[in-house]
This record gives sequence, structure tokens and C-alpha cells, in this order.
Amino acid sequence: MKILHLADLHLGKRVNEMSMIEDQKYILDQIITLIKEESVGIVLLCGDIYDKSIPTIEAIHLLDEFLDQLSKMAIKVLMISGNHDSIDRLSFGKSLFTRSNLYIASQFENEIEKITVKENGITVNFYMLPFVKSAYISHIFQLQTDSYEECFRYLIEHTKIDEEETNILLSHQFVTANKKNPELSDSETSSLGGIDNIDFHIFDPFDYVALGHIHKPQAMGREMVRYAGSILKYSFSEIHMDKKATILTIDAKKEISLSFHPLKPLRDMREIECSLEELLKKQCEIGKQEDYMHVILTDEEQILDAIGKVRTIYPNVMQISFKNRRHMKQLESAQIKEDQISDQSPAELFEQFYKMQNHIDLDEKRLQLVLSVFEEVIR
Repeated sequence: MKILHLADLHLGKRVNEMSMIEDQKYILDQIITLIKEESVGIVLLCGDIYDKSIPTIEAIHLLDEFLDQLSKMAIKVLMISGNHDSIDRLSFGKSLFTRSNLYIASQFENEIEKITVKENGITVNFYMLPFVKSAYISHIFQLQTDSYEECFRYLIEHTKIDEEETNILLSHQFVTANKKNPELSDSETSSLGGIDNIDFHIFDPFDYVALGHIHKPQAMGREMVRYAGSILKYSFSEIHMDKKATILTIDAKKEISLSFHPLKPLRDMREIECSLEELLKKQCEIGKQEDYMHVILTDEEQILDAIGKVRTIYPNVMQISFKNRRHMKQLESAQIKEDQISDQSPAELFEQFYKMQNHIDLDEKRLQLVLSVFEEVIR
């Protein structure tokens, strides 16, 4: 039995206001080819299928096309929702899709949904756990805590798992290894908000844990607890993250082996550092000019229409920044201001803010009122 583990498609995503739809279609077509070449029979989609809770028409059509191709190939698809997905939109047509081997778990209710698949004498139980907050689990089971670890420990302990069979969990959560956090990118940190950890040991009853949520492919705690990673680079903090597809092979002895298959993008996401003159004369290493670029210019003088000039070389430039003496001074000045702010008390900072807003000094009566408020808050 061969199983493809994918997550974090983020269909419809825009990066620096550029649509990634064409790039996503290219990767999904590549994945279809991989499925055929490797004779994959089951595909796991572990959350953040769409980038927005209200996806674009283009994103909906792209997912529909991808799932239609899988259905025509008689591939079983197990899909859960992530924190970016809309429960209602992802679950639309769930009963109908089940007849076409598409199983969707978009909302946790009162137990983890179990799907059993039998193929060539091998039986695998798939437990589908979409993104869910601990407070919801606590409410459902009337627990006395909303700690992520305690809630998920309770949930797993009260899930019937046959240890004689192969059990795979699909989950879209922030799982850590002995409190060591996985590596995050800029495209994730803004959406994760207050991060709540779940220790990987909580999922020990499962033979494999197919995770979504983190964009870098990586194992957490043990080899069989893995983030699939996103299918594309979605920020410049991901430029050194090689994207890949993970395939599980389960043999007749219930042993699981993993293989990793690189995903090659239509346009890569890269950085280059040089002067504008070097760039225009192609005296630096240019690479593929269609790539999404962050260009760091080292010129000391002001440049008019820098992005327009850079675009003659890199039409898909996403970001331009400068690295020169003036820039370094600005960074130093900002650091000094930050240090100065950190040395000041809340009352001193409020005095400065009051003067900036009202153009008069804060009088003694109001100052004492402010101090009493700060004291009350601190207590």
C-alpha cells in the first residue's frame, strides 16, 4: 500500500500581491504524475487546503480539477480542514463525495472520525482530526482545563485504537518535540497567533502521524510524526526550504518505509544581492529570470524607479531592499531608539505619547492618575 502525505496547499494564495494559482496548478500536475509513477493508492490532504476561508473562484476550480483527476484514477483521498479553511465550504457535498472515494473531515464533533481502508491484504485505520481548538474539546467533554496538551491527551486516550492494526492519524496542529518548536516561516507566524504546543508523545498510539500546519517538511520527535510541509515556497523566509512529497509504503508485515520526492516549482523564490549596474549588465549570477525575486541593492546613491529598472531583468520581482551605509545607519538609529524605549518606564513613555498627541506637557494631576492606573494593572 502506497500513501502520499500532502498538506498546506493554500490554494488561491497571493504572495506580495502576486497570484500563485499558475504555480500551484503546475505543482499539482507534477503531483498527479508522481502518483502515477509511484502507483500511489491513497492521498492524504492534511489541512489548509485553501488560503482563505472564502476561497477565490480560481482556487475552487483548481481543487475541483485536482480531485477530479484523482477520482478518475480511482485514488482514495482523505482530507481534513486546517485553520485557514472554512468548515462549511470544505465540507460541502461530503456525503456525495464519499461515494467517489473522497473522505472529508472539516469539523471535530465528539470523536475522531475513523476510515478503514483494505488493500491487497493490508488494513489501515485512518483517524481524521481537523484543526480544532482546545477550548472546544474542553467544552465538548466538560474538562476542567483548556490546556492543549491535556485536552489532546484526553482525546487520544478516549479514542478506540486497535494496536494489532496499522493506525495513521491526520492532524492539523502545532506539534513539538520535547518543547522544541519546528522551524516557522514568515508566512506562518502571522496566522498561527498564540502558539499552543502539543507534545508528540501524545500521539504515540499511532504508527504514523500525518501533520499539516508547518511549511517546512520535517519530523517531530520520531521519524513517523511528520509535517508534510507546503507544496510551494510562500515567503522569502522559505527560500532554503526544499519542498517535497512524502510517500509511505506499508508492506504485508505492517512495516512503514518513507520516500521523499522533490517538488520542482514553475518559478523558484530566490534572493540576490548586487548593485543595480551589476544587475543590468548581468555581471552577477542572474539565474532563471522568471523566478520570484527579492533583490538587495548595494548602491550608495539614490535610485529613481528602482523596481522598474530591476523588472527589466526580473519581471516577477516581489521585493526590493537596500544594503548600504545609509541603510546601516538607519538600522543603527532604529536600534538606538528601541534601546532607549526599553530603558524608559511606562509612565515616561505615556508622557511622551501625551505630549505628541496634545502638544502640551502632562500635568501633575493627570500624571498621578496615570501612575495609579499602571500600579493597579501591575498588581
